Amino acid sequence: MPTPEQTQSLLDLLSTRTPLVVIETHEEARVMALFTEVSKRSEREVWHWSASRGLRVAHGLKLSLLDFGGSKDMAGAAETKELPAALEQIDRLQPGAIVLLLDVHPYLSNPLITRAIKELALKCESQGRQVVLVGHEIALPGELAPFASRYEIEPMTLERVKTLFSAEMARQRDQSGREVGGCRDTLQSLLRHMVGLPETSVRHMVRLALGDGRICTQDLLKVLAAKNESLGVAELLVFEQHLPPMSQVAGMAALKRWLAARKLPFIDPLAAGLPAPRGVLLLGVQGAGKSLAAKAIAASWQVPLFRMDFGALFDKYQGESERKLREALRVADAMQPCVLWMDEIEKGLASGGGDGDTGAGKRMLGTLLTWMAERRSSVFLVATANDIETLPPELMRKGRFDEIFFVDLPDAPVRDAIFRIHLGKLGVACNEGAIKALAELSDGYSGAEIEAAVVAARYEAHAQNVKPDATHIGAELRRTKPLSVTRAEAVEALRAWAAGRTVRAD
Repeated sequence: MPTPEQTQSLLDLLSTRTPLVVIETHEEARVMALFTEVSKRSEREVWHWSASRGLRVAHGLKLSLLDFGGSKDMAGAAETKELPAALEQIDRLQPGAIVLLLDVHPYLSNPLITRAIKELALKCESQGRQVVLVGHEIALPGELAPFASRYEIEPMTLERVKTLFSAEMARQRDQSGREVGGCRDTLQSLLRHMVGLPETSVRHMVRLALGDGRICTQDLLKVLAAKNESLGVAELLVFEQHLPPMSQVAGMAALKRWLAARKLPFIDPLAAGLPAPRGVLLLGVQGAGKSLAAKAIAASWQVPLFRMDFGALFDKYQGESERKLREALRVADAMQPCVLWMDEIEKGLASGGGDGDTGAGKRMLGTLLTWMAERRSSVFLVATANDIETLPPELMRKGRFDEIFFVDLPDAPVRDAIFRIHLGKLGVACNEGAIKALAELSDGYSGAEIEAAVVAARYEAHAQNVKPDATHIGAELRRTKPLSVTRAEAVEALRAWAAGRTVRAD
């Protein structure tokens, strides 16, 4: 049932006598219900046309000038299944009639159809008829644009989601004879993530969550996956699951404090009375924990994480890469509140320089910068970068990110913590003295290199049919050379650039 405000807003638009109204939506049932109310309040006839059923009157039938020869609501429908014939008959409807053309978008590429609609629009304005183009995606030809206005179907609000959820919960209770249980915080998060979706999708997801009679984290994950899939770009935005807690991130004390202070303003800006944080750029040495931190942010804030796959964005056809990026960002907005992770962003937005370069990187950068400046959604952007030389300078301008953090190689206390994390995860027993010795021995190693050494030690011990210990790990550390040695100049250059330009994460 449409709200009075929705009905009035549509009546206001129709009162302008615009010949064509464009409604892009998957929710055809809501459009029908909305025009039922319009017909009641305005006493105007409302007709529907579809390729399967032809032209039919829906509401408010009066003595029409159109006589198909039979019952006015059914007769002649077969003769109007073809759109050109329907347009001819629409021209004979009584003044003030409203006609909904359902799923008309495939016909708009036909120049004859476009011309016929234009001629109809020229007559409609003087005769008071109005034609409504309804479809999931309507690319209006340029010659029709001056005659058209667009109307947005209001997305599902939190209050409407709660109402629908309550109704479905009552239905579930009547069927099963028992109350729905679960975690209240998970339920609130679940409801927030249904905001903005079509009503039919929300109903499906609510039933999916209520299937076992209990609301839990697994239900939230199922709903998020279904939501991402329904929005149609699952290959561009990868829904990351099994996120590590912030306790698995060693060091980065300054970053953790910064994030803790912004958790509530991000989750509920109105309650906090502060603007929602917009994002951070994590710049640093490879393997120092930037990607791990990005994942842990989403886990600690209890929101989903979506990783943008730049490889899937790039397309050989000019303009397609930017279109895919816009679509991915639109879906990220729809998935709010969430964390959007752009890993190694400098590679995804590199402008290139080869003979085949079409400038897609620069155009995609422009699209991203526009979104960053204009978005109003609760999407927290986390970008990670290793190579400052190829990072677009436009991205570094003040205001693009809330803060730029530099993630350096871990010092001895942080390496100690990293060893404890991985030794515990991989089941390697070491005493306090051995851990401290390993932390000293691993000077210059990144967190990823330390983890790799522990894993390699386990393989070596397994081959020897013995339990892994500090001796095996120490041998692996001595056998390899860390990135700080093999690329010492690059690491020092990155540190020199970051000094004074960024905030240290530790």
